Amino acid sequence: MTLAVFADGVENPANLDRIADAAHLIGATRAQTISGRLIAIENSRGARSVYGRNPLNKAATIAVGNERRGLSPRILERADETLAIPTMSRTISTLNVAAAAAVAGWYVVRGSASQAFAARPEHRRPTLLIVGDDHVEVGSTLRSAAAFGFHDVLLEDRDAGWFEGTAAARREARAAARRHKNPLRIHRADLRSAMRFEEIVLVSAFGPAPPLRREPLNRGQRQLVVIGATLDEVSNVAADRLRVATLGLVPMEHAPLRLVASIALAEIARRSDAVGRRRVVQRRDRRHTRLHWSWRLRARRDSLMRLS
Repeated sequence: MTLAVFADGVENPANLDRIADAAHLIGATRAQTISGRLIAIENSRGARSVYGRNPLNKAATIAVGNERRGLSPRILERADETLAIPTMSRTISTLNVAAAAAVAGWYVVRGSASQAFAARPEHRRPTLLIVGDDHVEVGSTLRSAAAFGFHDVLLEDRDAGWFEGTAAARREARAAARRHKNPLRIHRADLRSAMRFEEIVLVSAFGPAPPLRREPLNRGQRQLVVIGATLDEVSNVAADRLRVATLGLVPMEHAPLRLVASIALAEIARRSDAVGRRRVVQRRDRRHTRLHWSWRLRARRDSLMRLS
C-alpha cells in the first residue's frame, strides 16, 4: 500500500509546507502528480463520510483543494471516490487544508467504524486543554475544535500571542481560527488546571502507548484531554490520574500542533461512546393528533348509537 497527497491549487506556501508534514506523519508522500486510485477530500454533494471506510489496501492519492475554492471540477470529475470530513458546527464547516489532509489521510490509511449517535453528546464530551507556542498553529487548532463541535477550550498559550501578542500575531492567529464566525469560548489556563480533573488523557503523536481509538473518552467534564504537552510536563502535575494515548503517527521533530490536534479531535467526534450527533426526533403534529382523536371519539359515539 502506498499513499500520496496531492495539493490541487493550494496557494499559501505555509499550507503547502504543512501538507508535506501531514503526508510524512501518516506515512505518505507529497506528490506533484496523481497515481493509483484518486480519493477527493471535499464536502460536496454525494461525498461519503471519511468515517466507516475500510483501510486502504492499494496505491492511492488523496487530493485536497484550494483554501477558498476547494478542489477543481477536473479533479472531482476524475475522482474514484469523494470523502467528506463530518463537522458539527453551524458556522465552521471546513478545516484548514493541511489539517484536512492529515485527518483524511489518517482515516484512509487505518479505516474506522462509522460515526454513531449519542442522545446528549454535550454531557459526554471531555474537557479539552490545548498547549501551543505558535500563533498560527494555535489558531488553526481552535478552528478545528469549533468545527468538531467543541464549545469551550482551555488554552495554555506559550508565547503564541493569542491573548497578549503583537497586533500582527493576533490578527494572523484569529484569521487562522476563522474568529469572525467561530463561536468557541477560549479560556486561559495552564497544566496546573489538570489538578482539578479526575482523569487526564495525554494525546501523543507517536511513541509507545495504547492507541487513542481504544481509550474511553466519554467521561464528560471530569475527564481532561491534553494536546500539545509532553509526558514529563503532565506527569509533574498529576501523574496519579494520567493516561497516555497515541495516534501512531510517523515520528518527526516538532510535529505541527494543528495536524496532531485535528486528528485527535476528529477521533473524539467519531467515537460512538464519546460524542455523536444528536438524533433528530420527529415531533408529533398536535393538530393532527387532536383531529385523530376527534375522529375516533366520533366513530365510537356513532357505534354506540347504532347499538342502542
